[in-house]
Amino acid sequence: MPDPLQNRPQFAIAGVGLLGSLLGWRLARQGYRVNLFEQASEHTPAAAAYTAAAMIAPWAELPVCAPGLFELGKQSRLLWPQWLAELQQQTGEAVPFGNRGSLLVAHPADQSELTDFAQHMQRAGISSPAQLQPVNGEQLHQLEPELAGHFQSGFWLPQESHLENRQLLVLLQRAIRQLGGQIQYDAEVRFGDVDVQVNGQPVAAEQWLDCRGVGGKQSNSQVRGVRGEVLWIEAPDVVISRPVRLLHPRYHLYLVPKSAGRYILGATEIESDDRSPVSVRSALEMLSAVYALSPKLAEARIIELSSNVRPGLPSHQPEIRQIPQGLAINGLFRHGYLLAPAVLLQLQQQWQLPLDISPADASVDAVLLQHALQQELQQELQQELPA
Repeated sequence: MPDPLQNRPQFAIAGVGLLGSLLGWRLARQGYRVNLFEQASEHTPAAAAYTAAAMIAPWAELPVCAPGLFELGKQSRLLWPQWLAELQQQTGEAVPFGNRGSLLVAHPADQSELTDFAQHMQRAGISSPAQLQPVNGEQLHQLEPELAGHFQSGFWLPQESHLENRQLLVLLQRAIRQLGGQIQYDAEVRFGDVDVQVNGQPVAAEQWLDCRGVGGKQSNSQVRGVRGEVLWIEAPDVVISRPVRLLHPRYHLYLVPKSAGRYILGATEIESDDRSPVSVRSALEMLSAVYALSPKLAEARIIELSSNVRPGLPSHQPEIRQIPQGLAINGLFRHGYLLAPAVLLQLQQQWQLPLDISPADASVDAVLLQHALQQELQQELQQELPA
């Protein structure tokens, strides 16, 4: 009789969000047998990564993120372009990747928000034009002509980027299957004291990786849910090429361009596990803010209102912990796309997962790369901004 353990997966992953999909892809690339299990159905994604705006914005997030996340974000920023190129080589499809930086603006009555941001950057020792560029009203109009004319100052963060997250998730899952990995949907995973059950049946693996976000409270009881709400609009006649953040005393709103004239708008952050539809209050706040950013968006069509729950921990930092069946990775909060590649690098360096990541590719001390980037951005500054 054949040994049933002989063909068990070397890695089993609970959760097919961003972390689970990236881990499954990197492991399958190395020839490992990988099985992924997702509680949601294939055609109704429930991962926070599906709802996210997918910004890689370490500078914009610095004033509001936990210590250490800024450096992790810069590591991820260097890894993303290489990984997207590898994914395109395998699947034949490119994930749109915006690398024209991001803008921070504030209404005239809220200029203190920009002052606070500038002071935070100064305390962090960030002053290079390649990282932070103050802009006046004329320069804002040069960078984004569709923005409302009452914005007379702001900041351009040239090295920030964003990507098309929903297409990324589809391609990662396709790549996993192409490499022989298996993905099972409608699969409820429960971690016992020793074994793991999927839909009530024990499933053996050499190592389990729990990447279920809020669903991973079994592996980490400190995980809490933080509700976020977003609005999708379609405005093919309005061209905004980079993320724009509106700083406000009560919220920081972001507008992120997506493909085909679509934009995602978000701002809310509510301590709750509630996945119910977007509230009227949140929808009105987002709609009024998008109109204030650009009156031309008044004729945009609302195509989606979505809410989801992101996993947070008391430390507001990601955490990797050992469990009897393997590892549990959680707590990326609202920084999933900012932190995920750097967390995978930690899994390789500190937990010996075979993910084929070259640390040099993510080194923020790569002098030659930084020098080349500084020159490239300086040329872009001269081209994009009037004197």
